Amino acid sequence: MKPMEPEQWEKQLAGTPIRPGEGGFSKQLMRKIKERVEVRERPRNRTWLRVGPVLAFCMLILVFGISEKEQLGVWLSHLSKPVTPIALEPIDKVKETTLKVAYFHENTFMTRYGKAYTIRYPNIEVKVIPVGDNGWNDRTNKAMVLELMDKEKPDVLYLPTFLYGELAKEGRLYPLDAVMKQDNYDLHNQNSGITDLLRKLGDGKLYGLTPEYDMNAIYYNKDLFDKYGIPYPVSGMSWEAILQLAARFPTDGNGNDRVYGFMPYYYSEASGLAELIAKTDGLSLLNAKGDKVTLNTEAWKKAWSLAIDGYAKRYIYQRQPSPQGNMMMDEVYRRNPFISGTAAIALGGYSLSRDLEIAKSQYKMKSFNWDIVSEPVNPAHPDESPSIIPGPVYAVNAQSDQQRAAWEMVKLINSEEMARKLSRTMGGGSLSTRFQSVKPNDGHNYAPFYSMKPAALDMESSLIHPRILGKFKEGYYPLAAQQAKAVAEGRMKLDEALKQLQDEGQQALYSALLSSSN
Repeated sequence: MKPMEPEQWEKQLAGTPIRPGEGGFSKQLMRKIKERVEVRERPRNRTWLRVGPVLAFCMLILVFGISEKEQLGVWLSHLSKPVTPIALEPIDKVKETTLKVAYFHENTFMTRYGKAYTIRYPNIEVKVIPVGDNGWNDRTNKAMVLELMDKEKPDVLYLPTFLYGELAKEGRLYPLDAVMKQDNYDLHNQNSGITDLLRKLGDGKLYGLTPEYDMNAIYYNKDLFDKYGIPYPVSGMSWEAILQLAARFPTDGNGNDRVYGFMPYYYSEASGLAELIAKTDGLSLLNAKGDKVTLNTEAWKKAWSLAIDGYAKRYIYQRQPSPQGNMMMDEVYRRNPFISGTAAIALGGYSLSRDLEIAKSQYKMKSFNWDIVSEPVNPAHPDESPSIIPGPVYAVNAQSDQQRAAWEMVKLINSEEMARKLSRTMGGGSLSTRFQSVKPNDGHNYAPFYSMKPAALDMESSLIHPRILGKFKEGYYPLAAQQAKAVAEGRMKLDEALKQLQDEGQQALYSALLSSSN
């Protein structure tokens, strides 16, 4: 008798009921199962290897008297599905080998990640290849990076985002999507905005992961808001709305009695704050070609007006020069108006929350009630943060012969286990990409630090050579600070200042372009 094709008898098997009252399967059914088992035991065809489960399942039905044919049919239908190809074989936990990691400092890497990895895989030696004190943070170092990759052949790479994107597009990095699917890697518990950005830099594919990022949020002193009867800020406010709240606080008083509505934290000049406001609204100092300053527009005028108004009316804190010599940390904290409780609103990163806790617990400074909302946003894109900066990316060298071991290192670095360990032992100001899982449980609203996604890539930093951009800003920033100060002090009209800065900025750009060409 000519044997049936596997698909034919599977259909018959799925449609054959277990006959009640006859003790189980028919003889015909058992013969077909035996034929299938014999076919599957042929060693030359790997897709027919799963024999034991078929017979075992059938015997379970026979023994326990289960009569639902649907269960048998559904289970057996999985046998005819194609086997998913394996992206990477499991790691060899016996063979001794060496894993090379390109990183800026050996002791730092081994303390953070290397020792934990060797405990997990004692047969693998971790060797750190130093890449310089500052890593690879300059685009001009790309040739050096490629030379090191070709010469030292590191398995794991530590890359700034711009270099990650370039190497990914050039096929220098191992794509991770297939092996993440194979390993059921949990991406849902990582910051999706950061992951999406890395995928975008890889033209739709993921070639690396970063365990950290930085961004800003608005901190506010609830006690000061309550004292002056002013409503709290909320997430999703524009710069104009935030500064309108800040302007409602009194500006009189001296010393410890002085209250400030807003503390920019990083910016001591009105021109710097104006540029931040403009960036939030999607503006750029230069056009897409990088050959023209685009400052003298109504949109830029509005940004400058908002910033200068706050400095002129003194509700925005202007940082004072630090005294000569080194200051102790308690003095640094006491000179900070938000930490000392005399500023109502501050723009700061995650590190500010740590500073507030340290000031209270270690230096016994007076505490106050505070909370966090999102940084000011562009009303057209309220879920986007203009300040998110991904940390360096860990990637697997596409030419590595230790890709599984390298991927296990990247997984460890980006694991929740490691995020919890580093948050306890190292502190620091950066946010873990798993921050939602490891955030402090102290009653404050940390959602603004993980609920937003990065805004569109900065045109200036992504399209213009960094050497040209650096030279331009070197000449532009002092000019901008002078013009902003003149307007704030009433010595110049804003329109006049922006027109003059447009011309002077254009000259600074010409000089930068000329310097670069030489």
